[in-house]
Amino acid sequence: MTHTVHTVAASAEWADLDLLAAARSRVKQLVGLLETVPFTEQTARIARDYLDEAGPAREAFDRFAQLDPAKQQRQLLLWQRASS
Repeated sequence: MTHTVHTVAASAEWADLDLLAAARSRVKQLVGLLETVPFTEQTARIARDYLDEAGPAREAFDRFAQLDPAKQQRQLLLWQRASS
């Protein structure tokens, strides 16, 4: 699964939000597989992929969490508009 990085002026700030959205999507996929076919190679591969991406996603979350709440909301609103 890949994520799209926006190419406008705020792309550096939005890259973290793109990464977090991709991680969220992968978690949803993994949960679905764990509930339906937990013991398959595909589930194991998706789980390994998620764990491989956990470090960068955690770092992105930490950077976002350090922003003041008003800046978080502004970034989220702009990112959501650009993503739709």
